Amino acid sequence: MHVKLVNSEDELIAACTGYALVGFHGTSSLACQKIDTDGFLPDKVFPKADHCQIISIAASLEADTSGYLEWLDMRSVSFAQHAQFAINHVRIGRSGGQGLAHVEAALQLIFDRGDEHQRNVARPLLERIESIRQAPSVIYAVDLSGFGARLANDQERSIFHYHLDPNAPFPKTSDIGPGRVIARLHLT
Repeated sequence: MHVKLVNSEDELIAACTGYALVGFHGTSSLACQKIDTDGFLPDKVFPKADHCQIISIAASLEADTSGYLEWLDMRSVSFAQHAQFAINHVRIGRSGGQGLAHVEAALQLIFDRGDEHQRNVARPLLERIESIRQAPSVIYAVDLSGFGARLANDQERSIFHYHLDPNAPFPKTSDIGPGRVIARLHLT
């Protein structure tokens, strides 16, 4: 797949001319290979076993993990309706997805309150999150036309939420695949 690389927000927006419905997805450059191969899927960053261990330890330390658990159950991907919103999202340190903040908070609590073994579990995962946050950011412009009810328009927050089919197994590739990418902007 060939992705059109652009050098500015203006070029990103210009590349979208002629598309009926465009969303902008801001993320870490570490996600590019996965997106360029499998498209846009809900990415939980760590394997399920790591999440189970994090939640178990956090719960043993009496942490509220409800937001974390809700995020793990989410089967959607969000796209800003405006390029600047996606740019702002990554510039304020939210690369890696909204849910990563829940994971990071639980891991930080474990690191701050846990015993030595628990801190040793949290440390490399916190380092992985930091590497995601510190990696260069990218903004994808994506063709979102034709998804009907599976694409929810959150007008209050100017976001589109693409929902996977709740009755189907988790797919290996997304309906919003690499062929729907219009352009990619690497932020500096």
